[in-house]
Amino acid sequence: MSWQDGAFYAATLIFKSPFRNLWPLVVTPAVALLISNRTARLLPRTPPGSSLAASLAALPGLVGLVVICQAIDIGKVATWRGLVLHWLTPLAAAGLVTYAILRALQRQALVARVFAVAVPARGRLAATAARLGLRALEIPSERRDCFVAGVLRPTVFVSSGALAQLDDAELCAALHHERVHVRNRDTLLLVLLAFLRDLAPWGRGAALDAFRTAREAAADRAAARSAGALNLATALLTLARPGREAGDTTVLSMASGDGLRWRMRALLEGDATASPSKGTWARLAGGLGLSAALLAWPLVQWQIMELCCLHH
Repeated sequence: MSWQDGAFYAATLIFKSPFRNLWPLVVTPAVALLISNRTARLLPRTPPGSSLAASLAALPGLVGLVVICQAIDIGKVATWRGLVLHWLTPLAAAGLVTYAILRALQRQALVARVFAVAVPARGRLAATAARLGLRALEIPSERRDCFVAGVLRPTVFVSSGALAQLDDAELCAALHHERVHVRNRDTLLLVLLAFLRDLAPWGRGAALDAFRTAREAAADRAAARSAGALNLATALLTLARPGREAGDTTVLSMASGDGLRWRMRALLEGDATASPSKGTWARLAGGLGLSAALLAWPLVQWQIMELCCLHH
């Protein structure tokens, strides 16, 4: 048997077997996620990088949706081949969708608990929020927290511990930062991207982290222009916490600790990161192109199946 015959035989086993729609549920989104994560490392830590990061974060989930739709093909079952094609594969696809929905509901339950414990803003928090046109609530806690949560009606939450540590100028700078997130609907985008991320749950979502980082950079720049870079920098130091909080895809926390060093340098020294080189832009374009190409997987698979049929 020639190598061409061997290649066609292997392709027949892969693309015409009962498992032809089952294995892409894992392999195709995982490949897209691998490409997305590697490409995300090249993204500039600048506001324009958020659009590229959002695209990279969404692509593995979109690829997952494509193969899920391909897998849901329930029909008559007469043989074990029909059992795999028409029941096992659709059940696996439904399991991925269910997982993503349950994760989204879990995140929203966490947000609902935050709203439940918060109390109406008062004093200088209420006055500053009203001046900036923000809806703000206070969390009765000694922890230093300041973040935006809520999809349909984004709300700024500030803890009692943070209010005790921030002076008026720092509080104003912090609320200017959060106002950028509210106006740009960053929490809505984060929820959508997190849902797509859960459709391809095969590893760390570096592109989603890059999106958060870029949105924080955009909020820092706008707040520094409005309230002063030094005021914002001291507010970040006051609110800084080591490491990330559990469930941080639920809210946009102002100072979670990750990337805080370069954010401080960008505020106090100007942009701390150089513009990507031409080679970096080329690799970024290549990564985006490869990820987007995987959206055409069902068509590619169909063409390969047609070639197998013609060969035989």
